[in-house]
Amino acid sequence: MNPAIVLVAAILFITIMVLWLLLRPLLARRVATVAGRDQANDTDIGNTNVDALRVELTEARRDHQLGLLTTEGLAEAERELQSRVLAEAEAERVVSAGRYPRTAVALGVTVPLLAIGSYLLIGSPAAAIPEVVRPPAPATTAQNADQQMDELFRMAEERLKQNPGDLKGWLLLARAKSSVGRFAEALQAYEKATALAADDADVWADYADAAAGQGQGKIDGQPIALVNKALAIDPRNPKALLLKGTWEIQQSQFAAAEKTFSLARSLVEANSGFAQIADNALADIKSRGAGTSGNGTATAAASSAPLATLQLQLSPDARKAATASSAVFLIVRATGADRGPPLAAKRIDVGSLDKPVLLNAADAMIGGAGLKDGAEVTLQARLSLNGQPTAQNGDWQSEKTSTKLPATSAIRIDQRVGQ
Repeated sequence: MNPAIVLVAAILFITIMVLWLLLRPLLARRVATVAGRDQANDTDIGNTNVDALRVELTEARRDHQLGLLTTEGLAEAERELQSRVLAEAEAERVVSAGRYPRTAVALGVTVPLLAIGSYLLIGSPAAAIPEVVRPPAPATTAQNADQQMDELFRMAEERLKQNPGDLKGWLLLARAKSSVGRFAEALQAYEKATALAADDADVWADYADAAAGQGQGKIDGQPIALVNKALAIDPRNPKALLLKGTWEIQQSQFAAAEKTFSLARSLVEANSGFAQIADNALADIKSRGAGTSGNGTATAAASSAPLATLQLQLSPDARKAATASSAVFLIVRATGADRGPPLAAKRIDVGSLDKPVLLNAADAMIGGAGLKDGAEVTLQARLSLNGQPTAQNGDWQSEKTSTKLPATSAIRIDQRVGQ
């Protein structure tokens, strides 16, 4: 039932009941109930009884004159009649009060007005109005959320400027920015943190992880250099070992990767996230048929066979928006997995889009069983105007395409990000 109707009905019912209780005594004719009053005939029984006693007294005196009543009997009768007359005289008189219509009208108007006015002043009438009638509250847009996040980051940075030696503050800021994909800014915060904790392997490993995120999962270059610094401090640091094993897979060093992931797996809790990553990586290596063999190396053919041949196309508007610093990123995920690290991420120069893009096992990152024949995947390409892997409003992207490897497909980049 409509809550507004229920509210109005309840208010009307309560108002009518209150007015009935207040006004009924004022509008009704009030008649007091007293001894000796005949309500049905509206007669004063007290006066009638006195007249009857007078008759009795007259008859008693007549009987005395006729000799039917002695003097003593007459005196006794007079005393009795006198007592009865006094009793009748003391009886309450009937009190009849009239109506008060003006007072009733005044209360009938004043009470509802005061009740409604008080409710409007201190109540919440809008709470009972259905959402289809009441204007909806403005929703928080993604732009507003970004502005709020920017403000929080700005406040944190201002506080750290006042206290640049706050290691915990720099780490919190760096991890927060990494979690939302602001890897370039996160790297700046990690640089401050490593300056304060140069001998902390965990900080260097986190720094390397953010650098890998900046490179869309690629560990070559700055990320592996940071990994090596972490392992120089602690050769058994689990996160640094996982990152090194990933780099070894990307370099087709599968035998070395198998050893690295096995060591990392032995250092962590069985049900931890790190253990799951190591297990996935070891399964990935096994699925490639590239475990340790005779000489401890893997054949190049295991990772060079094409799993997908893709033709990436830019729409006219997307091509017009591209600049010399722009780049296209091809993201490959397992079908149904919209979050977490992708199976593969490949960077392509805009000038190379006229050639087919080949996807092979060497492009795989940690996750699932990697890229292999028969895997069901989702492909999406994005034109990054500033060449950074993190999506920005104004970039261009394609629709998501689901396929089964090996596959040949054309992907058109024609949708504006943020619109």
